[in-house]
Amino acid sequence: MTASNNFLTDLYYLAREKGLDADGILALAGVEKDVVDAPSARVETGKLALVVRSIWDGLQDEAMGLSESQIPRGAFFMMGKAAIAEPTLRKALLTGIRFYSMVTKAFRMELKEEGNYARLVFHMLSPEIDDRHLFAEVNLMAWHRFASWLISENLLLHGIYFDYASPGHTSEYAYLFPGQHRFGADFQGFSFHRNFLDREISQTPGALKRFIQRCPEDLFKQPRTDFSVSSELKKLLKKTLSDRMPVIEEAACSLNMTKRTLIRKLQDEGTSYQQLKDLVRRDRAIRLLGSRGLTLTSIAESVGFSDPAVFARAFKGWTGVAPSDYRRGLTRSP
Repeated sequence: MTASNNFLTDLYYLAREKGLDADGILALAGVEKDVVDAPSARVETGKLALVVRSIWDGLQDEAMGLSESQIPRGAFFMMGKAAIAEPTLRKALLTGIRFYSMVTKAFRMELKEEGNYARLVFHMLSPEIDDRHLFAEVNLMAWHRFASWLISENLLLHGIYFDYASPGHTSEYAYLFPGQHRFGADFQGFSFHRNFLDREISQTPGALKRFIQRCPEDLFKQPRTDFSVSSELKKLLKKTLSDRMPVIEEAACSLNMTKRTLIRKLQDEGTSYQQLKDLVRRDRAIRLLGSRGLTLTSIAESVGFSDPAVFARAFKGWTGVAPSDYRRGLTRSP
């Protein structure tokens, strides 16, 4: 698994600015210095994680020096120990909010429930310090991955909000933050179907230690524990994408349930057959766009579109950028 070179380059210069041995941090992570500022390079997430961890340790600050108020090293783990004792995701998130209000002023958190959706909101104390948005990106990924891990289910994102303009590496956001991206918002955060808040916590304190040991590497990956109907349906759709995706009645039959039951279960998980179909098509298109030998027409056909123009409109609706612009973004900062 690899991540955009943009992250490594920004982390390297951040380490230098904060007085850390940036070259030594790269060497410890097994990264060659010539990778910095190399737009054609990608970085293994494991190595990238070692760089982030070294900055956390060197500054003893999980905000990486990117806020006027520090987040003490180990705060995320201690928050997890408190949250994991709660019965539901709602109570776990509220416990996490209370915990961070006591240990830092780096951000103020809120959990809002409006209609069918919930929103986890972050009001940053000093966003101007985080001009590369490193703290913002890692923080949002951490809370989404942690919430998903707590319930052993991918917390399907509806909207992701950023209090800054669209960055140059927006193409990477389609993978890191799957959902509708809203730049220029008054806050940072993400929204999801409020039914997730009633999910029971399924993890243990022992598992928490293993989760923390895998951080921050797992933050740069989409959640890997998912036992939902949505997950099973996505697996089915991925298998059939190259041939012909089933209609919803066929999919329900393959999952040993009626169409009505499938629709109800998907609604309970805050999604729908069409949304999951679009997600599968989007993810396949994103992977194929990384192959320079494929034309946009062939990619469109590979994800079920006979008309490239219709595919282009759909892709822009999924990611916020046209497929041609996304491919150019991969070339600039892959």
